[in-house]
This record gives sequence, structure tokens and C-alpha cells, in this order.
Amino acid sequence: MTVLLVVLAVLWLGTAAYLVVVLRQIAVVRRRLEERAGQESPSAVTLALVVPQLEQLTARVNKTVEQARQASTRTRAEERRIRSFIADVSHDLRTPLTSVRGYLQLLERTELDAVQRERLAAAHRQTVELGALVDRLYEYAYLLDAEPRQEVERLDVGLLMGEVLLGMSGEIEGAGLEVQLDPPTGLVLATDREMLTRIVQNLGRNAVQHGRGTLAVEVAAWGGAGPGGTEADIAPTPGTGSTAGSGPTTGVELRFRNGVAPDAEIDTARLFDRFFTADASRSARTSGLGLSIVEVLVTGLGGTVAAVHDPVAATLEIRARIPSAEAPSTR
Repeated sequence: MTVLLVVLAVLWLGTAAYLVVVLRQIAVVRRRLEERAGQESPSAVTLALVVPQLEQLTARVNKTVEQARQASTRTRAEERRIRSFIADVSHDLRTPLTSVRGYLQLLERTELDAVQRERLAAAHRQTVELGALVDRLYEYAYLLDAEPRQEVERLDVGLLMGEVLLGMSGEIEGAGLEVQLDPPTGLVLATDREMLTRIVQNLGRNAVQHGRGTLAVEVAAWGGAGPGGTEADIAPTPGTGSTAGSGPTTGVELRFRNGVAPDAEIDTARLFDRFFTADASRSARTSGLGLSIVEVLVTGLGGTVAAVHDPVAATLEIRARIPSAEAPSTR
């Protein structure tokens, strides 16, 4: 009886020790997988395991990791190829497009009747649209491929927005939009001037191409501590003649709200997808790149952008939150 108890005790101790070893190795495998989860090119999990089933599981995990790495590499290579193709095509189109514009200008100087001049004006409008598309394609490909090199400076956001929209007054009036803009004074943001200017330009062009009625433009101080703030973090838009203070704010929110067709079906989740134009409010012949460019730029500044469609009021509002960056020392 004593011998049997000793044997059982030995078996129990051996089983317990085996389980301890198995649990420890499972924990090690889990830890190694967690360490590799954040790696851009995860490597294989290498361990000396005493359990055949764990060896098989680890081998399968390593095979899956390798397949994922290869798929990621192919995806990045394909994205680079597409960006390069877009940039090359848009660049190659510029020379013949410039020639076409030149010939059209020469034709304008000749004797033409009313019908011919009307057709020439239509051809000129087509070249303008094509030129805008080529520029958008080139800009989008460049922004995706370029290394972010921001030149941070303190900007009066209200003043900059007013200047940009004033420069677009011809396009806005041509689209029949009535602009409502009451920018605050002294709302300072430390950010990149060129990127912020492009954001405002593309938001304005999006409204010109797809909006109707009134274009209401607002800029408000954003009190959130980063891109993850909530609606409660946004300060009310200052009224006429208000002053937001001379120091840089934590961030700003730009709001562009324009009218849309009452029966428009707008998928706001896809508005920022490149080349997306599949709804009634975006039926014009456009590249579908304007809001994609906005998203790339806003993200590059550490912010977020979203769209809100109000079918009752028949409006679409684009909101871009941009946090303030550290301004360089002026000393």
C-alpha cells in the first residue's frame, strides 16, 4: 500500500511539473506573439518546446505570420506602384493639356460666329476641368508618397480662411453659392501654413462642386486634448468682432456646411474614400479626390475629419479638427 501511494505521489508530482512547464511555454508563446504584433515586419516565434502539440501550433503560427508578412509586402509594393503610376500619368498629361489650351487661346483671336464661340467656350471649360483633375491626381499621389516636412508657425486661422475663400470668390460665385463667414479674430494656431491652406481650399472646392444654396463656414477653438476629443470639447464659435486671444489654442475645428439635394443619399462613411463619387449629391464629373486630400492633410497634422449629413435640413457638413503643434522658438 505504501508503495502504491509513493507511486501515485510521484505520478502526481510529475504531472504537476509537466503542467507547469506547458503553462509556462504557452505564456512564453503568447508573450512572443504580443511582442511581434506591433512590429511592421513580424518575425517567426522560435522556442525550444517540449510539447509536440505546442511545436505544431507554433509552426502553424509562424507560417501564418510569414504569409501575413508577404501579403503586407506585396500590398505596400502595389500601393507604391499605383502612386507612381498616378504621378507619372498626371505629369505626362500636363504638356499636351498646355498645348490644347494654347491652341484654344489662338482660336479665340480668330473670326468666329456665335455658335463657334459657344463651342469654343465649352471646349475651354472642358480643359479647365481636365486641368483641375490632373492637378488633383498629382497632388494626391505626392501627398501619399512625400515625407511629412512641416514648417510650424503661429497663424491667425480666421484671417487665413478669409484670405483663401476671398481668393476663391470667382469659383464660389460661379457655383451660385452664398457664403456665410464670420471668422473670429486672434484665434491663433501653431501649424503648417501650406497644409492648412490646402485643407481650406479643398473644402471650399468640394462645396463649389457639390453644394447648393448657402455655404456656411465656421472656425471654432477646440479645447480637446487631442484628436480623440468629444463634442463637449468644442468651444462656441466666436461672434462678430470677438477676440479669441493672442496665444495659440489647443486646436481648432473648421466647419464647412452647404446645402444638398433634399433627396440626396450620402454615405458619409465613404465620402473620404479616394475616387468615391457614387451618390446623387456628387454627380458632377469630378475626381472624387478633394476630400481624400483633406483627410491626408488633416491626418498629417495630427487631426481628424468627419462628415455629417442632415437629410431633414438637406445639408452636408464637413468638420476638420486640427490640434496645435509646438511652435518654434522665436528667440
